[in-house]
Amino acid sequence: MTVDASAFTTDFASDFPADEAQWRKAAEAALKGRPLESVIKARLVDGTSVEAILPRAPVRTIAGRPAGQRWVAMTRLDVAAPAAAARQALEDLNNGASGLALVLTGDGLAADTLDRLDEALDRVMLDLVTTAIEAAPLAGLQAAALVAALVERRGLKAADVPVLFGLDLVRDVALTGALPDLAKVADAITTLRAKGFVSPILMIDGRAAHEAGASEAQELAGVLATAVEHVRSLAAHGLDAAAVLDASAIALSADGDQFATIAKLRAARLLWAALRREFGLGERPVHIHAETSRRMLTINDFQTNIVRSTIAAFAAGVGGADSVVVLPHSFALGGADADARRIARNVQSIVLEETNAYRVADPAAGAGAIEALTDALAEKAWEAFQQIEAEGGMLAALKSGFWQSRLGETRASREKLVASRRIPLVGVSEFPKADEMRAEVTPAERPAAGGAAPASGENFAALVEAFRDGAALATGDGDRIAEPLAAGRLAEPFERIRHANRSAASQPTAFLALLGPVARHAARAGFVRNLLAAGGVATAEGPVDTSADDIATAFRNSGARLAVICGSDADYLEAAPVIAAALKKAGATVWLAGRPKEGRDALDGAGVSRFVAAGDDAIDILTEATMIAGSAKGGAA
Repeated sequence: MTVDASAFTTDFASDFPADEAQWRKAAEAALKGRPLESVIKARLVDGTSVEAILPRAPVRTIAGRPAGQRWVAMTRLDVAAPAAAARQALEDLNNGASGLALVLTGDGLAADTLDRLDEALDRVMLDLVTTAIEAAPLAGLQAAALVAALVERRGLKAADVPVLFGLDLVRDVALTGALPDLAKVADAITTLRAKGFVSPILMIDGRAAHEAGASEAQELAGVLATAVEHVRSLAAHGLDAAAVLDASAIALSADGDQFATIAKLRAARLLWAALRREFGLGERPVHIHAETSRRMLTINDFQTNIVRSTIAAFAAGVGGADSVVVLPHSFALGGADADARRIARNVQSIVLEETNAYRVADPAAGAGAIEALTDALAEKAWEAFQQIEAEGGMLAALKSGFWQSRLGETRASREKLVASRRIPLVGVSEFPKADEMRAEVTPAERPAAGGAAPASGENFAALVEAFRDGAALATGDGDRIAEPLAAGRLAEPFERIRHANRSAASQPTAFLALLGPVARHAARAGFVRNLLAAGGVATAEGPVDTSADDIATAFRNSGARLAVICGSDADYLEAAPVIAAALKKAGATVWLAGRPKEGRDALDGAGVSRFVAAGDDAIDILTEATMIAGSAKGGAA
């Protein structure tokens, strides 16, 4: 049957005949003086240019998830008690999830023996459900052997069981500073392949670098360098490049920057193909496992994490991820209740069912802005990868501190942007809930250890045998060779100050001296109120449009020590020096909202000690405000 493509086209675009010049003119008019370039152009933290308006690019093929194939929508199985975990797993799988991330860590699923793991995965069909092992650092071999033992117990054909075993010797170094036994890692790959497993055994993990502050390009560079390090390290134990790379998947973080996340995942595929060519290997798409970013999550107003995670999940899917984990929106609080788990699961269901993005192979192909950003990230990542190799490889870069230093520099740059609110955090640094107290999540009770002996063995096959005989997961170990990476969330500096002030016996308060009628002081008063609320500093507002003496009297009655004058530049010229002098005489430390171009000398002379404006370091402002305002009522710092 021949289909006439023209039957599905419309002339809708003919109703909008404007060219780019006309569009730019109309856009500039709508912005009312704000430069258009500030809206359509930006830079990532490492300086990579992001342009939102670019011509359509030639479509190219980036081999990855085929059109029409859904990505695996995974949920974290981290409920402690095995019986409860089994109920949660079935609820997730019956309501939209198609995979499970088995969190076999000290604060995750308490399935330390084969019997407990079997109970936790009761009625889960392992040959139909993709699983990904999230093991504790240095315990990856043990967790992989435990899952392999379960597959054998259930009599399943290994080739039919899709499992991401998750071994990554460099991730262990990044998280703990210790290197696992390379010979045992090589033996695990060989043994699992001999048993018939065909799914990825290694997980070249970029998430640790992301959580430690990496830029998109650095996260990609770390993945490349880690892959090469595995090839280099395992070659001495009988594995060639093809064996290592063919056994590898990669893991990346997906955050709330939609375009950057899409481009990062697309660049990952380009870079992986290039890496395989460098080793003389043919093209073979790599499995990309994406997890929503931990560093983007907030504790304050944590429901806003739902929006962040939805954007991240959509971007991961459009970018070509093969499996995606959406962290519950309460993850940063230390746990998740039934509602948080349901919402995380439903985020993926909505993205899959409502956008139908999976039906198209590489939906971003040909989009000029995304194509340009993809290439820019790939080029910058390859350059950073070469720098790591020049240091002797990823392990050498970790040993010398080179990699930690590079990530630290990027993290510091991003922290400055967060502190100045050029990277805004909704619910934390912008639009905070002034009366919100920190939410608490009650951790679930963990079952007592069963008393089984820790699993041990000379090789991987012996470990599997030990689990079949009733042994329990053992704590991993390794030789310490480096300082571990330091992870952190973007919101933490604001949250620390806010939590201290909101938890204080008496909350620090600043007095707002309002100049002129509401129409003239509302904008700056709102700015200051929002800024101080981000740090848990309350505000008391003075009388409106009154004398300096009345304002000073209101300040004394407020019990505050810090006063912030809020008004228009015109009011500042005429009235602010008088009011500042009156407030200072009343015992106030006086600040002024804004940075007026005229009259600064008079304001300085009248006692204004700080000017507070957009773009300033909000953390520094809040720290100083806490020291001043808190001193009135016993301190809150």
